[in-house]
Amino acid sequence: MDRQVDLVARIGAGAITPDVAQFGALTPAQAGRLIGDAGLACAALTHRAFGFADPTLIPAARERLERSIATASKIGAPCIVMTTGGRGTLDWRDAVARFAEAVAPCADLARQAGVTLGIEPTSHLYADASIVHRLTDCHTVARAAGIGVVNDLFACWVDADIDMALVAATALTSLVQVSDYVPGDRGLPCRAVPGDGAIRLERLLPAIIDAGYAGYFDLEIIGPRLLTEGVAHGLQRAAAHIGRILDTAGLTG
Repeated sequence: MDRQVDLVARIGAGAITPDVAQFGALTPAQAGRLIGDAGLACAALTHRAFGFADPTLIPAARERLERSIATASKIGAPCIVMTTGGRGTLDWRDAVARFAEAVAPCADLARQAGVTLGIEPTSHLYADASIVHRLTDCHTVARAAGIGVVNDLFACWVDADIDMALVAATALTSLVQVSDYVPGDRGLPCRAVPGDGAIRLERLLPAIIDAGYAGYFDLEIIGPRLLTEGVAHGLQRAAAHIGRILDTAGLTG
């Protein structure tokens, strides 16, 4: 985690979104000090999937999420990034109802701790980890569960109703994740540096701001393109490109 904190600080970002799996031997208090000493805020904490399809696994899923809520509170992360978990053999509506019921105690605990649980849309290739693949569906499930939305544009930029979905989801959106897609890439993860691909960020990001969102824009870039270029160089280019778009749209800081 030390290297990630150092890298994020060096590219001039204002905040970091660590994954709970990256803490290693660090306690939440130690991780929080590491982040703060680098001059960074914590935009969110990544938790990953919440398993609910098998009722026997729900107690363990709740316990794990409760630990992440406590960690987020201690490191000053206002949001937890997570996926719903897969639906198994359930049809979609039944899966939504079961997820909402299963996550409810954690949602209450998070609100008491001042933390927002945010589910993100994912590629359908991650159906084992999520029941939401369009932003509209993500918003529907979030409302049913009384939680927030993490808008991962890589997953939903091709949605037919993306313009309406961006506006509808804004009130529940706690984080926006930004990357790019180069046409022809087939194997996940295949995220590109913003500006290198086909996602119309120059249109989508201002639309999100115009809808009332004023939170963090998180660079979530993984895959061989970034590794080939060099993580530090690629993230610096990404930060500069997104910074220019946000400045033009009137969002500073």
